[in-house]
Amino acid sequence: MPEATKIERGFHIAHQKVQLDVDLAGCVITGSTEITILPSDQAIRDIRLDLRQAKVTGAFVNGKSALWDYEDFWLATSSSRFTEHAHTVHQYDAFSEKLAPLTSESLGGELVIHLPRTFRIQPQDSFVPSAHYGIGISPAASRLGSPDVMSLRNDIDSPYMPITVRINFRLENPVMGVNFVKRGIQHPYEHVYTSSNPFGISTSSWLPCVDGLWERCSWQFVITVPKTIGDVRSLPSSTIYSNGYGRADQERDDEDFEREIAVVCIGDVTQEATHPSDHSKKTIVFDLPSPVSAQHVGFSIGPFIRTNLSALKESEHEENHHAASSSTVDVFAYALPGKQEDVVNTCMFMSKAMEYFVREYTSYPFGSFSLCFVENALDNMESLAGLSILSERHLFPVDVIDPLFAITKYLTIQLAAQWSGVSIVPKNWANLWVTIGISRYISFMFLRKLMGNNEYRFRLRKDAEKICELDIGRPPIGHPDLDYPLDRATLEFTELKAPVVLHILDRRLTKSGVSFGLTRVIPKLFRQAMMGELTSLSTSHFQRLCEKVSHVKVDSFFQEWVYGSGYPIFRITQRFNKKKMFIEMGIRQVQNVEMSETPSLNEKDFIKDAKRYVEYGNDLRSSIRPAFTGPMTIRIHEADGTPYEHIVHIKDSFAKIDIQYNTKYKRLKRNLRQKGGAASAAAVASTAGEHLDEGDLDDVLLHSLGDVLATDDDMSEWRLTDWTADQEDQMTNEAFEWIRVDSDFEWICVVYINQPDYMYASQLQQDRDVVAQYECIRYFADAKPTLIYSTILVRTLMDRRYYYGIRVEAALALARYATEELDYIGRYHLLKAFQTIFCFPDSLIPQANDFSDFGTYALQRAIPSALATVKDDHGRTSIQVKEFLLDLLRYNENSNNLYSDCFYVGCIMRAICDAISEPSSSEPEYNFEFSFDFGGPVSNKSPEKKFVEKAIAEIDRCVNMDGWMPSYQNVISTFAIQVKERLAETGTIELLPTDMIPFTEPGRFERLRVAAFSALLSITDLYRKPEHRGALRYVFATAQRDESAFVRYELLKLIGESMGKISMRKSGVKADDNQAQGSFMIVEETGGEVAASRQEEFRRSNIAGCVEIVQEQFSENETLKRGLWSILTSSSASVLEKRMVLDICLVLYDLRPTKIVILKIPDRKHVVAKNLGHGRIKLYRVEKPKPPPPPEPVLAVAAPEVMPTNGRAEGVPESEAEIKEKTPAAVTKPPSKIKIKLKGV
Repeated sequence: MPEATKIERGFHIAHQKVQLDVDLAGCVITGSTEITILPSDQAIRDIRLDLRQAKVTGAFVNGKSALWDYEDFWLATSSSRFTEHAHTVHQYDAFSEKLAPLTSESLGGELVIHLPRTFRIQPQDSFVPSAHYGIGISPAASRLGSPDVMSLRNDIDSPYMPITVRINFRLENPVMGVNFVKRGIQHPYEHVYTSSNPFGISTSSWLPCVDGLWERCSWQFVITVPKTIGDVRSLPSSTIYSNGYGRADQERDDEDFEREIAVVCIGDVTQEATHPSDHSKKTIVFDLPSPVSAQHVGFSIGPFIRTNLSALKESEHEENHHAASSSTVDVFAYALPGKQEDVVNTCMFMSKAMEYFVREYTSYPFGSFSLCFVENALDNMESLAGLSILSERHLFPVDVIDPLFAITKYLTIQLAAQWSGVSIVPKNWANLWVTIGISRYISFMFLRKLMGNNEYRFRLRKDAEKICELDIGRPPIGHPDLDYPLDRATLEFTELKAPVVLHILDRRLTKSGVSFGLTRVIPKLFRQAMMGELTSLSTSHFQRLCEKVSHVKVDSFFQEWVYGSGYPIFRITQRFNKKKMFIEMGIRQVQNVEMSETPSLNEKDFIKDAKRYVEYGNDLRSSIRPAFTGPMTIRIHEADGTPYEHIVHIKDSFAKIDIQYNTKYKRLKRNLRQKGGAASAAAVASTAGEHLDEGDLDDVLLHSLGDVLATDDDMSEWRLTDWTADQEDQMTNEAFEWIRVDSDFEWICVVYINQPDYMYASQLQQDRDVVAQYECIRYFADAKPTLIYSTILVRTLMDRRYYYGIRVEAALALARYATEELDYIGRYHLLKAFQTIFCFPDSLIPQANDFSDFGTYALQRAIPSALATVKDDHGRTSIQVKEFLLDLLRYNENSNNLYSDCFYVGCIMRAICDAISEPSSSEPEYNFEFSFDFGGPVSNKSPEKKFVEKAIAEIDRCVNMDGWMPSYQNVISTFAIQVKERLAETGTIELLPTDMIPFTEPGRFERLRVAAFSALLSITDLYRKPEHRGALRYVFATAQRDESAFVRYELLKLIGESMGKISMRKSGVKADDNQAQGSFMIVEETGGEVAASRQEEFRRSNIAGCVEIVQEQFSENETLKRGLWSILTSSSASVLEKRMVLDICLVLYDLRPTKIVILKIPDRKHVVAKNLGHGRIKLYRVEKPKPPPPPEPVLAVAAPEVMPTNGRAEGVPESEAEIKEKTPAAVTKPPSKIKIKLKGV
């Protein structure tokens, strides 16, 4: 990839002034922009700018009128002149060609301003510094208000005089870039905001500019808006609303009419005044002297209420409180009326985050930071300069627990992006991982301080585990495979892997002994940006800075983890050599043997994977690196309990290491049961908060966890098992307690160590590192189930001293121990644990909910989920577990709880869904009905069907309650729909479009609507049966015209995902009604049927077969064709939405290189087509031959009756063709137009 992906236009932007008059009622923006341009080429005659969906009304160069050319590529795809030449979706290549300038890495410019003929570019006076024209000022100097000539940036100085270009434009009912939210039933307040997603084309969709990340300048916005809501609704254009609100409804709330319209924009407010000619409007001026790119400018206008988050900060006395107070930055939050309490609850930590970043890294690059919450916005919005415009869906009230961590993380990243992402941008798209990784890395550092080290390390370990699941066959993060325009959703894997890569880089730099790691590298980067020395960051610059600060070469690290993909899999053997007092270890990397070359199929990525397959064929397999290199920390806990760390260097696929043994003391005893339950008593007392005397702690290992339930009564009641005497003797004879490989988290890897199980048990109980405990849980979850393992896990679950994430993982692992060989001991332990903690004594009826302890609440959600996965050998869940789960839903009591139980209820619904057995395709399900003369039919339904009916009835009751007393964003209804969708996919229940369509209607919460559309599209018959065509047309009409950009975007994603689901899953297809059910006929599959079934299963397991299945099932669906065609040709679909549809067309349809040409034909000439070969056809006109004169009339003479030659008896009417033959040629009028289909063009 080239070092820079921008197109050289012959000039740079020094400053841009934007004047906007926004009509909230009419959805119209009238504006002008004045751009100060510094030419870099004296020969340029055209100024190319990016702009679409706007009407240009004037252009001026240095005050003189100029000519311009404007070709809107997006609008061209919707013009009738273009679409009449491509009448079917099989001509989607025509749309791809037309959209190609907008789906490339960089924009070329749709608006071309021609410099006047008499205009000449003049050289600049060498004695006038470029700072005089506003160019080259460093960000630090610009914030001080006075140019610092000594700190000018010389990289964009121009030897020519600046040019001022002014463009007047008008924007009506925009589709992308700007979102007008009209007043309606669900949206009581009008507002408008800009969108920053996708990258590089959002700002130019409403403003003439040089869009992208690399052309940076200072900005000034002058925005004119109505003063109050009453002024908005009293405008003549407000009568355009068609949402059911009459004049009386609009005037009944005087308080809303008096609400002021707020303008939230980048920069600082420097002036606010009443409009000189219209006193119902006001004009606000915003100045941003720091140079930023057009991608990072935007505004939001509406009746927002401002909350000063800095004022909510609690008084804290920290070590550096004086430094923090001297650099305090204001943090504000804006939201529509009625959301202020949710704003405070969601964002109250933001001032602490700001203080942390300023104290640990460097000064904030802008004046203040604002969060603005709006409606109908996408989830993944890009941060702007000093401003983040976010969706209201991220707000949550004080009584909702579950979104806490995810939203806190999301908002922290938005703030961190001000340093890395806005102030510093990547040098090109390949370097995007650097800015993404740095912003998330420093965010995680703050979250560690806010939520604790255990939370940080546990989630980091889970992220590394997820990377190992996904990083198979993927391109490296340093060479990503991106689709343009770049959507934030396509960067999910980069956002996951980049911060973890930086974490292991920090660990390796720190281990060098002469460096503080990234805690010194990142602040130095930010200081370079503050001084104007760095504006765009490349991977090579970041690598050089790491090496300069740490004095460590990291070439191999970047080659393996940035420019390479995959991860190592270690198989480690160990043996203690008593003679040499060495621990002999062998470390072998086996990823080239055990790792697949192709990634597993995923319905969410189906369209992207299928597109790559169609374009590149079978070249998707990636090479697997045979060996990763670098230092590794091995920690050996020897017999005296002392941990010894050894750093070894991995240089090849196999390494043989001898580690010196140090301990000469007696080994600690492991059997705490011999101490008469003292350890158990200590654990229980410490959990209850009781005080213990020192005498009570004799012979108790205080550093041992998991020592609860150790009395004889507990052992009997809980059916626990202890180590045998032989195992105890074997433990005593071991030379060390346990071994940990990569104890300092320096690798993203999978590790298998052949140490005995009791060493893992010792590590789980005595190692305080949460990652070490998690590794032990994963070992017991994957090991062959035994009674002692179940005992270890249930003790971990019941010990409150463990981090709650470890207890949750132990509960999930216990489900694997519910096997017939062990008498379902895992199920017994889970039920016993839930009964002890959450139920009334000696009963499985749950007590009233109390979510005041977050860890206990997480466990209350995890145990039902684990129980639902307990199956017998036939894949069925016991009736005891199913009834227990149903009772949890039935008897759920939350009236006295301080917190909402909506997510808990949804979790129980999902557990019930998991517990319902999937119908087996190999065993027929019989339904016997006996009918007697003296009575009606006696139905003998299976217990499974009876339970399904009861479960669906209970779920429907919860949905009805959610309709009467809505939960947070109708979460309960959303969970219920997801459950029904899953049951319908397995064929357990039948789902009809009429069941889901009411939940998709506008006015409901957006996530509920998306869930309902997902369930609707998962119905296989939706694409097959004619009676469902109306529902499919409704789906495409919503994807094309819905007012919510979030719903439209998610719906197009769901269309592709539904095709992936249907192609990958064979289940859910019911048998024909004509087949005999309930009979005693035994059908034996033949060898051919078995082979065909296996072949079908193989097709559905690889991307090539899934593409074939999708094309077979969907390519000839006319309703689908018309729906996709309507979006492609629609003027209400954005560039991103059209690109998503084009991706679907590329997978589904074969390209037919035909073109329909419509020509006007003169009456006296023919059009002749001559094939010239090589795909060329010549069309020309020739004179039409004159028609022959009409025959002379002859006298009719009677003749004998004979049979006509045409074989028709006399009196039989002539056929239409014969009548047409006898019609004179002069009577027939030639057509005015003909259509010619050209093939191969």
